[in-house]
Amino acid sequence: MSPIFFILITLLLTSIIWSVIFLMAWFTLGKKSYALFWAGAFILSACQWGTILLRPHFDSDTLYWMTGVSLSMGSVILGTWGHAIRAGSPINLRYLLAIAVITLASVYYYKAVNVHIGLSMSLYIYYDILLLLINAVIIIKHKAKSLPAEIGAAITYTVCGVCLFIAATIALMQGSQVNQAYLDLYTLINFITVPTAHVGMAVFIIFIMASDLAQEMQKLAMTDVLTQCINRRGFYDIGQQKIESQLGCKQHVSLIYWDIDSFKNINDDYGHAAGDEVLVQATQRIKMCLQKDDIFARLGGEEFVVLIARDSELKAQQFADKLRETLASKPIEYEKQCINVTASFGVINIKSVNTPIDKAIDLADKALYIAKHEGKNKVAYAVPLN
Repeated sequence: MSPIFFILITLLLTSIIWSVIFLMAWFTLGKKSYALFWAGAFILSACQWGTILLRPHFDSDTLYWMTGVSLSMGSVILGTWGHAIRAGSPINLRYLLAIAVITLASVYYYKAVNVHIGLSMSLYIYYDILLLLINAVIIIKHKAKSLPAEIGAAITYTVCGVCLFIAATIALMQGSQVNQAYLDLYTLINFITVPTAHVGMAVFIIFIMASDLAQEMQKLAMTDVLTQCINRRGFYDIGQQKIESQLGCKQHVSLIYWDIDSFKNINDDYGHAAGDEVLVQATQRIKMCLQKDDIFARLGGEEFVVLIARDSELKAQQFADKLRETLASKPIEYEKQCINVTASFGVINIKSVNTPIDKAIDLADKALYIAKHEGKNKVAYAVPLN
């Protein structure tokens, strides 16, 4: 038996293993649809390698070739679809499917009607290359700062695309008839590239899923369950970075510490379920006022903090009063009851990148105490930190 036979057996078995792994990942990691698409991609790959192994059993060479080509293209399409879903990519997959149909029709034409060995061998590979490069772009543009696994996957897809382009071009150079020299070179490049890329892609995709899971777990650990705000731990982790980065950009940074007035009375008068609903709706109102880069956290109970950066000190100071008016603008409804809700705010303007976040919170808390003492539903300003 030739070495190619054993390579094909290895590819068949590894494809089956990868498909099972992705099916398990789909089932155990929240049934993410993209994991199911990746499982489908490797199932089609397994069928493709099985088709090559069963070539002697096909009655028609055209049927064998079109089956293998369809499975190869289908595998790459499903893989691309999975990456597009994960990244929320706006790419229109219907166009890729339409191009796939045209490519398949062209391959059939040059295989069975107007025989051209070069075109029938290379056209579908060029289509696969297009999708591999699209995958690389989707992966690398998914986040502003790509994960190491994403960078590795994008590089693997790109390198594989380049190698397959060389192989496809060599196949095309055969012309209408088989050229054994070109065919041997094509086979050599193809069977060096495909197994390596096959394993590399699967490994990096698994790393991507593991990285996604790690980020989700980290996000959960930094998120308040009730309000979906950042919790105390999360705020302390990212608040200092926010101060340093925004002051470095010549922005005016303010920390706003606030809590809901007479929250104990709300719990006593309406019940703790009503108190929870007040917290949820109050935070929703605040979130509607925030800019994309503002940091909003629940430090505990009815106590919250907002860290903002604005292009003028006046805007930063006025923002707290806007939040106060938003909360007091209308009652919060709970089980046909209207609960009047106000909050008091303590604000500190931060001038130095060396300001510890806990020191800023402490001073804002003292300003909050002044707002409470002056009658609640007010904003008090602490002496700016230099």
